[in-house]
Amino acid sequence: MLIRNKQESDIEAIAKVHYESWLTTYRGIVPDSYLDQLTLSSYIERHHKFNAPCIVAEVDGEVIGFLMYGKDKDEDTSDTCGEIMVIYLLEAYQNQGIGTRLMQEAEEEMKDKYDELSLWVFEDNHPTIKFYEKHGFKKDGKISDFSKALKEVRMMKRIWYIVAMNFKVHGLFLY
Repeated sequence: MLIRNKQESDIEAIAKVHYESWLTTYRGIVPDSYLDQLTLSSYIERHHKFNAPCIVAEVDGEVIGFLMYGKDKDEDTSDTCGEIMVIYLLEAYQNQGIGTRLMQEAEEEMKDKYDELSLWVFEDNHPTIKFYEKHGFKKDGKISDFSKALKEVRMMKRIWYIVAMNFKVHGLFLY
């Protein structure tokens, strides 16, 4: 398995992962009527417009997962808050540590710019909330209406201490 930065040639493969992940991950959370109207072509079109930093997980030359990140856009967070915008893996590759590798790589990329991270997750997506909690994220009480029937909760994580811990491990101390 390879974790690397997105290339332009990955766009359609990323869109396919995103589309298929929505269909498998959100069945039972998002109304079937909404999921049934999604199309791969709309995801491909949308991903041609995205311009956020993106890392992909690749197995045998195939993109099987991705994570997009960048500056947090919420008005109530600091200028030093980054955001995990999306992370998706094909169902066959979930629960194998690949999502953890993507999260670790994204945090490594963001640690010099940001001292905390945010993300939004459907409040009924309990397996994903547990995944984020395993990675140090905590719900901060903010809730957003994705639609009339769906709510998202914001989760936050401080990452400045990771940098401090890296210094301490390497024999340096911060004062």
